[in-house]
Amino acid sequence: MFQVIELQGEYEPWWFFDDWKEQISQIKTFETFDEALIDYQKKYDLLYNNYPSCKTKKNYLTAFWDDDQNRYCPECEDDIQLFHSIMLLKEHKVME
Repeated sequence: MFQVIELQGEYEPWWFFDDWKEQISQIKTFETFDEALIDYQKKYDLLYNNYPSCKTKKNYLTAFWDDDQNRYCPECEDDIQLFHSIMLLKEHKVME
């Protein structure tokens, strides 16, 4: 099984901090890699056209952002960047 996951949060998806699952906004599951890749690519294209910055790491972990889109962090007492991310995983793990 393959999963395409959308996230919104304060860090890029490749960090997998303890609370990363709290940033999930949508999960879709697919039987085949090809089906998952089509969905991932559609989401990628949409985000790519809506955000000026983009970076992909570790096979299908992509973050998009706009430098002007920040969120205030009370603990940090500062603004932090907001990321819109997508991931394509196999069996809930990063693909090699």
